[in-house]
Amino acid sequence: MNTEIILEIILIIIGLYLALFKSYFQEKGKNIATSEDIEELTLKVESVKQQFLEKNANLKAKLDLLTNLQISHKNDERLALIDFHKSLKQWIGLLTESSPALVNDSDNDEIQAKIHLYHQAYQEVLAGEALLELYVEDVALIKLISDLKINTLKELSGHPSKFLIDLKRSNYEFEQHEKMPVDTKENIDKRSERHRELLEKREAIFENYSSEMIKGLKLNIPYEKEYRNYMREYLKKIPEE
Repeated sequence: MNTEIILEIILIIIGLYLALFKSYFQEKGKNIATSEDIEELTLKVESVKQQFLEKNANLKAKLDLLTNLQISHKNDERLALIDFHKSLKQWIGLLTESSPALVNDSDNDEIQAKIHLYHQAYQEVLAGEALLELYVEDVALIKLISDLKINTLKELSGHPSKFLIDLKRSNYEFEQHEKMPVDTKENIDKRSERHRELLEKREAIFENYSSEMIKGLKLNIPYEKEYRNYMREYLKKIPEE
C-alpha cells in the first residue's frame, strides 16, 4: 500500500513538471526569459507545489484512515476471541465442577435453577461464536472451536442435566414415600424397605454421574488442549499483523 502511494505521488510530480516546462519552452523557444516570465513561472511552480502538498495530504489521510480501520478490526477480533474463550471455559467449567448441583439437592426449585444455568451458559457460547464469524477467517481455528463445542455437547453436557433431573425424580419419590402409612407393622416394614430402595437408587444416580463424567472428561481433554494451544498462538500473532 505504501509503495503504491509513493509511486502515485512521483508520477503526479513528474507529469505536472513536464507539462509545465514543455508549455513554457514551446512558447518562449530559445528566447531568454524576462523577469515577468520568471515571475509567471514561479507562480506556476508554487501552484504545482501546492497541488502536490494537497494530494499528498489527501493520500496520507486515506492511508491513516485505512491503518486505523485495520487496527480497530484487529482489536475487535482480539476482544471477540477473548470474550468467547471466557464463555467457553465458563460453560465447560460449569459442566465439570466437582459437584454438579452445588445446591440443596433435595430442593427441586434450586435444581431447576441450576439446569437453567447450564442452558444460559451454553447460549452465551453460541452468542460468542456468532460474533467470531464476523472477525475470524482462520479456518483451522474455526474448526477447532467447532470440534471442541460438538465434543463437549456429546461427551459432557448431557450428564449434569440428567443427574439433576434424576435427583428431582428421586426427591418426588421420597415425598411420596413420606406419605406411606405407618399404622401397622406390615406398613412400617413396607415403608422401611421402600426407603432402603430409594437410598440405593439415589446412590446409583451419583455413582453413574461420576462414572460418565470421568469418561467424558478424558475424551474432551485432547480437544481442549489442541484448541487452547492454537488460540494462545493465534492471539499472539494479532498485534503483529
